[in-house]
Amino acid sequence: MDLPLIILIISIVAIATAGEAFKHYLKSRKITSSEIMNNELELLRKQNKHLEQRVSVLEKIVTDSSYDLKSKINAL
Repeated sequence: MDLPLIILIISIVAIATAGEAFKHYLKSRKITSSEIMNNELELLRKQNKHLEQRVSVLEKIVTDSSYDLKSKINAL
């Protein structure tokens, strides 16, 4: 075989391999960013649930009759 022909074949194989590797890299990067978004979404859901619980406790305190009595005493 001729040397330029061997170099051409090796170049074509290298380019095809590099293209496939790049496709896999982009695919894995997309999954990683998706996982990050899912983790961030889960964190926001946990924070939201925690805040809802705190608001619920505050509503119970404010609507309690003893709280109203304390505010009337303090107003005197």
